[in-house]
Amino acid sequence: MINIQKQKGATLFVALILLLMMTLFAISSVNLSTINLKIVGNMQATKSLDAEAQVGLEQVISDSSNFLTPTATTITGGKYGTINVSMPICIDSKTATGYSAVNTAIIPDDNIWEVSSTITDTVTGATSTIHTGVQMRMLANNCI
Repeated sequence: MINIQKQKGATLFVALILLLMMTLFAISSVNLSTINLKIVGNMQATKSLDAEAQVGLEQVISDSSNFLTPTATTITGGKYGTINVSMPICIDSKTATGYSAVNTAIIPDDNIWEVSSTITDTVTGATSTIHTGVQMRMLANNCI
């Protein structure tokens, strides 16, 4: 026969403590997964902006006329906003090797240009800037 008066509720107390600990673990794991989901979302948005800025750079550097008369370019209609591509800046110029012309004015130059592209997401306000270098063989004296 069980003596009811000698039981003090120790089992109930231990069970409540274990239930409280399991609840705290569950809440912390939900919070951690929410934070990780936000981090992954931000990384994905950043990579998308980087890709869009790279598209703007590719459009500018694929047209050699942008280096003959360098100007800044604005590309509208992007998925995330307007892409602003800086004016190409010639940072170095060397006479191309392997030419034997008597008149050095017609020997082409190997020019190195720096171009950057910036895009700002119209929804979040996040900004991405990409810098790239371009080496281009051009007629002499095109490096301004």
